Amino acid sequence: MQLITTKITDGHAELTSTQILDTSFPTNIHLDLSRAGTIPDPHLGFNERTVQWVHDKIWRYSAPLLVAAPPRSRVCLVFEGLDTFATVFLDGVKILESDNMFLSHRVDVTDIIHDKRSIRRPTDPMVLTIDFESALKKGDEIMAKNGGERPTWNGHLSRVFVRKAQYHYGWDWGPSLITCGPWKPIFLQIYTGRIASVKAIQTLSPDLKQATISLEATIETHLTSAEQGVYFLSALILSPSGKETRISLSPQGTGSDPGTYRSTTELSNPELWHPRLHGAQNLYTITFILTTSSVSSSSESHIPHTTTTAPSPVLDTVTKRLGIRRVRLVQDALPSLPTDELSGGTSFYFEVNNIPIFCGGSNWIPADSFLPRVTREKLYTLLATLLGSRGNQSMVRVWGGGVYESEDFYDICDNAGILVWQDVCLACGDYPAHLDSFVASISEEVTQNLARLRWHPSLVIVAGNNEDYQVADEELGYEQDQPESEWRASKFPGRWLYEKVFPEIVRDVCNGGYGEGIGDSGEIGGGSAGVVYWPGSPWGGEDSTDRTVGDIHQWNIWGGVQAPYQRYPDLGGRFVSEFGMISYPCVQTIKEGYLDPTVSFEESVERGDWNPESEIAEHHMKAHSFEKRCIAYLTENFRVNDGSMEERVYLSQLLQSEAMGYAYRGWRKRWGSYECGGVLVWQLNDVWPVTSWAIIDFYLRPKPAFYIISRALAPITLILTRSTNNPKPNSKVEALVRSKTTKGAGKLILHSTPHIYPPKTSTIQVCVSSTSPTKSGLLKAEIRFVCINTGRSQLVWQGEADVYGNGLVTLLDNTPVLEDDPTVVQALLWDSSTGVLVARETDWPQPFKYYTFPDRGLEVVVVWTDETKEDAGIRVSAKKPVKGLVFEEMDGVTWGDNCIDVVPGDEQVITVKGLKGREVKWRYYGMETCRN
Repeated sequence: MQLITTKITDGHAELTSTQILDTSFPTNIHLDLSRAGTIPDPHLGFNERTVQWVHDKIWRYSAPLLVAAPPRSRVCLVFEGLDTFATVFLDGVKILESDNMFLSHRVDVTDIIHDKRSIRRPTDPMVLTIDFESALKKGDEIMAKNGGERPTWNGHLSRVFVRKAQYHYGWDWGPSLITCGPWKPIFLQIYTGRIASVKAIQTLSPDLKQATISLEATIETHLTSAEQGVYFLSALILSPSGKETRISLSPQGTGSDPGTYRSTTELSNPELWHPRLHGAQNLYTITFILTTSSVSSSSESHIPHTTTTAPSPVLDTVTKRLGIRRVRLVQDALPSLPTDELSGGTSFYFEVNNIPIFCGGSNWIPADSFLPRVTREKLYTLLATLLGSRGNQSMVRVWGGGVYESEDFYDICDNAGILVWQDVCLACGDYPAHLDSFVASISEEVTQNLARLRWHPSLVIVAGNNEDYQVADEELGYEQDQPESEWRASKFPGRWLYEKVFPEIVRDVCNGGYGEGIGDSGEIGGGSAGVVYWPGSPWGGEDSTDRTVGDIHQWNIWGGVQAPYQRYPDLGGRFVSEFGMISYPCVQTIKEGYLDPTVSFEESVERGDWNPESEIAEHHMKAHSFEKRCIAYLTENFRVNDGSMEERVYLSQLLQSEAMGYAYRGWRKRWGSYECGGVLVWQLNDVWPVTSWAIIDFYLRPKPAFYIISRALAPITLILTRSTNNPKPNSKVEALVRSKTTKGAGKLILHSTPHIYPPKTSTIQVCVSSTSPTKSGLLKAEIRFVCINTGRSQLVWQGEADVYGNGLVTLLDNTPVLEDDPTVVQALLWDSSTGVLVARETDWPQPFKYYTFPDRGLEVVVVWTDETKEDAGIRVSAKKPVKGLVFEEMDGVTWGDNCIDVVPGDEQVITVKGLKGREVKWRYYGMETCRN
């Protein structure tokens, strides 16, 4: 018989002894309680506080199962994910206990089904019941039995003992909503034989002209060959261009249970998968077909296989997509200078199909507190549209405090050409790897999830954890040179997982057993066609803050010594996998998500909630010392006038956008020498309405920083660097800038001279940067000095240049800028052959609070494209320089650009789609209120 799979969707949630709610699987208890009206939406207002009782109870789910299983068939229940401490019963018989939400389970219930057959009418359903215990209480019990508290950043202390999404326990950007339930699909399968697992290991020649695809599959059979017939396993490979290749897989076992089948095929000039903007995202489709030679039946669909036997019934098919590509993590030695501690070390960048890729991108946290309601549409909007085509980003890092993302997530990245960095789901803690039960569970978790994800060409690197080495550095003081034999018994037992267990799993599961583990994608013998493994993020060098080796998380701006954001370019590393600046979300998001939903906006204003210092606003910001840090950064850089919510939103978003511009442009400038191979902002998205580091808020409204980053990551962009003498140096910041590690900064002796006032002097450098693999055409450039107070413009440089692929060319260097007359530097870049503007950039004197911006002469004209007023072009011009012109985000409206600077003589036209006749509102720095 052909395998029959039924998805179990109709179920019940037992909310009380008398209240049973019809629900649909997958789900979780908070969603069901909210749907029933038992609890309010946990995201809104103060509701997070009022629903904390939910995580203390035991919750029961059930579903009717009508099973019509033919005699001699096998019946299994498949649970793709149960969150978290679950006990499962079928008609009162316990069939499963699970304590890891990341594990899938297959449970053979054949005997139960057949035993019940004699006492049950065929139309009577069986009952599947799942009891979920409190993850918080169970975690506390496990912690108490195993030595008590361990160093843990963010969330409840017992979370490190529980294999559950760590962000559920609360984070510095998210609520504590420790939910439970069948969060992934449940299936019923009936079969006599099935394909249990499939695997494709590819090797690719260094010249990319020859690929070898080694297919491997295991089958599970319920009947002997005498009962079922001889089993055959074949595969149909369909190339992106439509060419079919049919092969037979040979059984590796003997007798009635052949088990594993293998075959290898060669592909000449394979159609490669490329990252976005570097080629096509070609994907092969591979369909595995399991048949038998028992009875020929034309009524059953099948795909013929290449054997001498007659066509036979198809028992099962499995279809996968495969992208052929070569991936290398390049860690070459860099030149070392005896006078420069930050020179030397090694590069850290990715090479895909022999092309170096600058990985400008974002960190990803789950798209919702409640994962079952995350739709493919929302993922597509965040990834393919915002991060990819509109955001110019090429990599997304799936953070370790979340989940191993869904097939939808990875399919979207495959199709869009977005590279994925996937952390193992461990974050900011000292995990109990000395416990055998913990190691067994997480080892199976990593194996299962990588077996699923290894098919996706977008997956290029797996890291063992998020910031656990930082916890060890700062809280445990672990010794790097400790012998491997002592790791597991040390005060940092997780190291044994990160440097021993996980690299072996990645090598065996993803790389076909090829390679040497850390930093390798199966290069030796595998042609670098697998997945890179890295022990953690950050990791490398002397410690987790080493800026010359591996990746770093740069939190000395916003956190740490709270250096000025203008120093981002001086605080980079070989690969910056985390950094960020916090901001409020859009005004409309605050109205919809922060305020008490039971009262009107007018009432909220009247009782004082519409204020950035209100308790309800503070509830929706989880970051430590938020007010202290945010106000400090705002007042260091801007003039604060009325302290209103609208002003706070605008200034915080302008602060974030300016900081991101300094970081992305400054670090990208180092790409040409491979001193910086990637920049990933913390963070792309939010799990609820919150003041956070996200550049897109929970309701998918981009913040101004989104547009700044998009321009900074264009294939060809301008980078302006103003160097100014500092009459008030901060010795801690200067020490940090000069040192390759944070610890090393404390050893430098520096002297601040805040009472010496030399004349302020500045120079400007203007460069053109390319992340394209090919040489640009001839580019025409103009550089102007523009007076802030008068708008007077002076042409400083004009000429033509071209830039090599992944190169940097300097147009202007060390040129003095007037300081007695505050001056904006603007650079424009055109394609010489077409006249099309390629890039525009401005540089302003800092800090902005020293300058005023009255009477800008700004003109904003809406030019509709047709009579329907669906789309428009916004024509913008000014008589004096305008800083940070931001158009208000509206639902259904897509801005071609936003958060722009406007300079006299340079009229800009911003495309806007979906406006539908609505008013356009805007604000720029120095305005008191929003205008339309």
